[in-house]
Amino acid sequence: MAAAEAVVPRPRALASHLPHLSRLSRLRDSRLVRGLLVGVLALLGSGVLPPSTALADASSDAQGLTAPASFRIAPYGGKPRPDREKHILIRYDRGAPRGEENGSTLTMDVTDSSDVLRLKKYGNGCSGTDLRIVCHVGEAYDSWTDAAGALPHAAPASKPGDKGELHVSFRDAKGKVSRVTTRVEVGGPVLALREQDTLRVDPGKEHAVTLGVRNTGELPADGFTVTATVDEGLAPVRRSRSCDYLSHGGATTVLCRFPGARLEPGDEAHVGDWLVLGTSRTLMYSSFRATVALLGSGADNGGLDGSSRSTAEPTPSGTSRRGTGAALVPQVGKARGGSEKYSEAKDVWTKVRIANHPDYAVLSELSAAEGGGRRLKVGLRNDGMGDAQEANGGGGATLVLTLPDGTDVRKEPMEEIDEDEFEPVCRHHESTYTCPLNAAAPGGSSTLDFEVRKGEGMGHGEAAGSGLAKAALRIGDTGADHADPDAANNTGTFDPFGPVPAEAGSGPGTGLVVACVLGGCVVIAGSAVLWRRKR
Repeated sequence: MAAAEAVVPRPRALASHLPHLSRLSRLRDSRLVRGLLVGVLALLGSGVLPPSTALADASSDAQGLTAPASFRIAPYGGKPRPDREKHILIRYDRGAPRGEENGSTLTMDVTDSSDVLRLKKYGNGCSGTDLRIVCHVGEAYDSWTDAAGALPHAAPASKPGDKGELHVSFRDAKGKVSRVTTRVEVGGPVLALREQDTLRVDPGKEHAVTLGVRNTGELPADGFTVTATVDEGLAPVRRSRSCDYLSHGGATTVLCRFPGARLEPGDEAHVGDWLVLGTSRTLMYSSFRATVALLGSGADNGGLDGSSRSTAEPTPSGTSRRGTGAALVPQVGKARGGSEKYSEAKDVWTKVRIANHPDYAVLSELSAAEGGGRRLKVGLRNDGMGDAQEANGGGGATLVLTLPDGTDVRKEPMEEIDEDEFEPVCRHHESTYTCPLNAAAPGGSSTLDFEVRKGEGMGHGEAAGSGLAKAALRIGDTGADHADPDAANNTGTFDPFGPVPAEAGSGPGTGLVVACVLGGCVVIAGSAVLWRRKR
């Protein structure tokens, strides 16, 4: 969760952005108006309302130009800001098609703050000095996608904490001008999250996750928030009153606020029971991601607020609920030594391995095909409790199918790689096919379909060579916490030209079903035959 530092707007500028404020100002009870303004400003300062963009200057002829209310830049010759904070987001959009050239100009000016700021142009179509740059742009403009613009930088004589103003104006083809001003600060706090190695947890147990936040910037951080999105299989079981909780689509979002934690440059905050997770009894893999940001009106994300593409998150549907358990108390102190790693990335991911075990068994089934051929359904069945749920961490398997020499493969598994374009799923060399299989849930299976016929030179009564096909599983995850408890049934043989069910309509009681698992074929007589024998 990222928040931009909001400049407290003047009442005159605020009036243009609050609906019906002009009518409220005409009410006789002016105390009501003052109360509404105080309430809105309090929400802005607390971070409950989204951070604002810079408001249009009074001298603007038209609306449409937006920029962050504040922006942070690296100190001159100092540590660069995190990647997510290096590009200021400036937009002009009044419905014109993007890229249409109509003689519009974008002007960026820091002349009044020359002791603090400088400008550096990028792309094509810009000219000027390091204090004022003019760019020829289209009728719609976006500084992140258009190849023309300028970035503010710290002046040589500036120091961390200095502030200046960036004045931005946009003149459209009709001569109308929009203006905004962004307050730019040199340096600032930079919050980094402790990275954790893959967590290994037991199923059905509680696991406490320790939070670590470090200020790697040049200025203090007064409070911070941490937002975590916890995937399915790791539901938070303890809910602190320091946090809000929202469940959506099997995942849970946790937003925790720490308003009293002041982090000087180099300080760390630790919370030992930040997340207490209840782990799944079936899933083998899960994960959670976390984001840290300054609390309230502070902005460590360079002014790229929640309306920008880099930080915007889909708003989950549902109602967020405040926890009722004990408050979380950060322990603040100087940075610890050791091997702990901290990341300034917007999102820090943690993978989780849950010690549930699958029990794979090779599976093969036969059915009749035209011309005396056979359809083979070959793959795996999961007889265990572990659900690899491949999309969340892997754990799939590979099938290695070796057919008798001379077998004619008429059809093999295909996948669509583009509209009406297909390619084989399996790699093959001579009579051996190597195919990826999807993970299977407990009690489920994952199979692939082949169609084969006896090739020329094969005997009429048996397949060439041994006459048997061999199916073997290569398991993707053989770690001890996910080990297959019975690996012996991961390989099996079967006769690909063995008995199969009779053709439909060939008469009651004559059907045969062949299920070949673990090297043997079981022939099950049709129910009508059993019934007749009983009679």
